[in-house]
Amino acid sequence: MSSSPVMSSPPINIVEELQVITAQNLEKLEVSKYYEVIRELGKGTYGKVDLVVHKIRGTKMALKFLKKKTTKLRSFLREYSISLYLSPCPFIINMFGIAFETDDYYVFAQEYAVAGDLFDIIPPQVGLPEPVAKRCVHQVGIALDYMHYKKLVHRDIKPENVLIFDRECRKVKLSDFGMTRRAGSPVKRVSGTIPYTAPELCGAAEPAEGFCVEPATDVWAFGVLLFCMLTGNFPWEKALPTDAFYEEFSRWQRARRVGGGPVPSQWRRFTDEALRMFRKLLSLDPQRRCSVKEVFRHFGRCWMVDSEVGISVGAAAAAGGGSGSVMGSHQGALSSTSEEDEEDEDLLVDRMKQQTLSPVVCGGPKGGAMETGSPQGHHYTTVVGMPPGGYERMPRDNTSGSRILVTTPIEICV
Repeated sequence: MSSSPVMSSPPINIVEELQVITAQNLEKLEVSKYYEVIRELGKGTYGKVDLVVHKIRGTKMALKFLKKKTTKLRSFLREYSISLYLSPCPFIINMFGIAFETDDYYVFAQEYAVAGDLFDIIPPQVGLPEPVAKRCVHQVGIALDYMHYKKLVHRDIKPENVLIFDRECRKVKLSDFGMTRRAGSPVKRVSGTIPYTAPELCGAAEPAEGFCVEPATDVWAFGVLLFCMLTGNFPWEKALPTDAFYEEFSRWQRARRVGGGPVPSQWRRFTDEALRMFRKLLSLDPQRRCSVKEVFRHFGRCWMVDSEVGISVGAAAAAGGGSGSVMGSHQGALSSTSEEDEEDEDLLVDRMKQQTLSPVVCGGPKGGAMETGSPQGHHYTTVVGMPPGGYERMPRDNTSGSRILVTTPIEICV
């Protein structure tokens, strides 16, 4: 079993320090005073996300509103601080260093993804073209491996949390860190989205001491996400013996250890190369499950039996997915991270200390980098405006006629 690099120390101190700084600078503001609301991008039990224009900077951004009635201040500070801490990764949604509260909401600003999320572009029953899926897998894989390197576990990997900037997935970013926790930390309840939830959590009785957060649960969800992207369906509704599709898959996994067995019906569309990849990502035993970066070893071969791509490592790179340089770019991202971790963290804390989080202080040249009183542009990038005919999110209930399973977050264990 391969594993992600291990940091010399966990990020708990830096994240906690960011939470303290944010709490000290949290101001109560009127949204209409600083922002022009264009439209609502999405909403849920947590609150909503609005597309806005900063009145001073003229920059489009997404404001995430978390209801105070259902969100503890501590939870808001944690999500915001973890998001800010991870934002140096180019495949994780960028943050603006803006957090405030209103009478009813806690609010923070993040980069606006002009094309919506991955869920909206996966054709039900069909899936994405293999080159498009590989481009997406490449970027999400690096983002997840970056998180695991930082000893953080996302815990809510699904298409809705992969934001896209074009429909060909040339630029995608991982988002929504409300459920993220430090690896090894206990949680009293297991929350998640059923099809993506690992089997060791689905049928588990809740122990008195709670569950231990492990990266292996992200790896399982990542494997399910790959299946969804390539087929337009979920492999099962839940990873329990009562689910016929999952039981067929688990029998196949167990039979492999004693000499093989027939490939489950809905997995026969994949090549042997892809099946080897899925076996590692979706190992029933979390201790034997591979790391996320294992997927990069399989980019040079076709994944779908009926694929006409015949994709080679070099051809994939030419297509814009970068799979020809997956290992190089991936290793480069990690090596630069390991060399600059301490510098990045120090700069981030200094920046937070030197600024108030009121959006009015972040004014600068229109379309320019954020002015924060410290080295500009190090962590923050300018949001690209929405092009004509850009993303307009469709209501979820419009998808009721499709065959792809639409799931909602639930509490697995009460």
